[in-house]
Amino acid sequence: MNEPVPNNYRVLVIDDNNAIHEDFRKILAINGGASGELVSAEAALFGDGTPKQAERAEFQIDSALQGEEDFAMAKKAREAGEPYAVAFVDMRMPPGWDGLRTIREIWKSDPDLNIVICTAFSDHSWTEIETIAGEGDRLLVLKKPFEPIEVRRLTATLTAKWTLGRRAALKMSELENLVNIRTTELHHAATHDRLTGLPNRMMFHERLAHALELTHRNKDYRVAVLFLDFDRFKIVNDSLGHEAGDLLLQGISERLWKTVRSTDTVSFDQATSTTARLGGDEFCLLLSGLKQDADAALAAERILKELENPYDLNGRQVHSTASIGIAVSSSGYDRAEDMIRDADTAMYRAKAAGRGRFVIFDKAMHDQAMERLNIESELRLAVEKNELVAYYQPIVSLETGQLIGTEALVRWQHPQRGLIGPTEFIGIAEESGLINLVGQWMLQTCCRQFCQWQQKYAALKLSYSINVSSKQLDNQHFLTDLETVLRETGVRPQDIIFEITETALVGNAEHTGAVLDKIKAMGIRVYLDDFGTGYSSLSLLHSFQLDGLKIDRSFVANAAGRRQYAAIIQAISDLAHNLGMDVVAEGVEEQPQVSLLQSLRCEHAQGFFFSPPVSQADFEKILVRGGSTVSWPVRSAVA
Repeated sequence: MNEPVPNNYRVLVIDDNNAIHEDFRKILAINGGASGELVSAEAALFGDGTPKQAERAEFQIDSALQGEEDFAMAKKAREAGEPYAVAFVDMRMPPGWDGLRTIREIWKSDPDLNIVICTAFSDHSWTEIETIAGEGDRLLVLKKPFEPIEVRRLTATLTAKWTLGRRAALKMSELENLVNIRTTELHHAATHDRLTGLPNRMMFHERLAHALELTHRNKDYRVAVLFLDFDRFKIVNDSLGHEAGDLLLQGISERLWKTVRSTDTVSFDQATSTTARLGGDEFCLLLSGLKQDADAALAAERILKELENPYDLNGRQVHSTASIGIAVSSSGYDRAEDMIRDADTAMYRAKAAGRGRFVIFDKAMHDQAMERLNIESELRLAVEKNELVAYYQPIVSLETGQLIGTEALVRWQHPQRGLIGPTEFIGIAEESGLINLVGQWMLQTCCRQFCQWQQKYAALKLSYSINVSSKQLDNQHFLTDLETVLRETGVRPQDIIFEITETALVGNAEHTGAVLDKIKAMGIRVYLDDFGTGYSSLSLLHSFQLDGLKIDRSFVANAAGRRQYAAIIQAISDLAHNLGMDVVAEGVEEQPQVSLLQSLRCEHAQGFFFSPPVSQADFEKILVRGGSTVSWPVRSAVA
């Protein structure tokens, strides 16, 4: 904040007559001989607010006899930081400058000086005199002979005007500084992440766009985008809280800055090497001026190594590996968003390959990405066009060989590509959020069908399983929609089983547990699907009060030739039985697998050995046969 501007009472009188100077001193002095008549006149003119003589300002008066001398004094005072507030200038001062030229020259060095022309007559017309003043209020006219009250009031007014003007200018300067500071702060806030201080997506995009322009001008100039996703961030955030998650992100950003060059950018948006944070746990790096594409891979290796070390989060040691996708400018990019997109695609490929690694984007990935985009676009319309169909795979008793239930599985009857299995589009539906639409369609369609079978084949006492995604459980409308479906279809909830995966339980345990409790309160049972392929935390089996387990097909496929897999199946089966849970083995395809499962006391199974997933019409044929599938040795034949 600047110091306040003091009152300026400095006055300069320019006249070639010494007597005039003496008159000004007498008039403007505190005890300037003001007569009682003068004081009375001031009171009459200006009211009781007129300062008493003892309260009047103490004007500082300097004199100059010629215009050149006046100009020098005014310039020197301005440069010394003690400018004059007002100058009284005579119009005729032979043989030097006249008043008009004096005014022009003074204003060149001190444009803020207020000037009063004192004249009885002039060599210049009033129009010419008025012209030099322009539109401003710096020039006034006082015709000789003048009254002392005129001089004193003009001086008081103009010195006050000068002071107020300077204070206003200073205040404006302060306001402009504040605006500039705030503008800078707002620009930084708009272009940087608040938590880490790193450039955000917008700034990263601008820098990448500029870097791509350089690659177009110079074919030897190369850049690369590294898209990073941290594999355990969500678990840390959910288990240790958002404060720990923030500390982890800050620790990651510091390490990234350490591993890149000063010419690079690191970005985070919560955004190249600038590092940018793009999302909850996604960072982006722009590596500039690479000599060859392999340099990007070397940088990725260096980053992964740096990120291997644990993070100290309030005394707790946490590890967090990363998956990195790389896109290099030599592939030919015109738009920054295309390069970021391809680096993102490569990152997902790295994640799928096992995490803690990097993948460089290539054309094959682009083709696959376009295929995924096409599938996503068409899938959005598949429900509306009635292209989805439900298939049903029998679940049988290994003890009796009889049908005990079925699992409903979605298929897509594509108008050009024919029947498409779920492995080709469910993952895309999960990522795009379309799984809620697909899941709701399956729930309505299958519950309507289940109700019909419950009524028509009640003697078979079947259970009806349907898969429910973690995204559906997270959907705030899921429970309400479920209640509506149960009410409208009339299906008996006690015969319905929802199959969920281990990842659905781990992601948001508290919320998921509350949702599952409400589902079970409706009478629906809950099974844990693909058991053994996710986190496999035994605490899940107790915490969520599950009704059954489905052993993943990978264990069944390897059980016959590998003793350890058989031991795992035995352990899972015993554990489930001890907890009062049902066990279903998935992916049974051969007779030896059936015999092994029977010996391991696994009572239920499904797989191609019994029947592949079939259409509604074909499954109904099995129901008509009383639930028999194919002929095979049942458990009663086993000791």
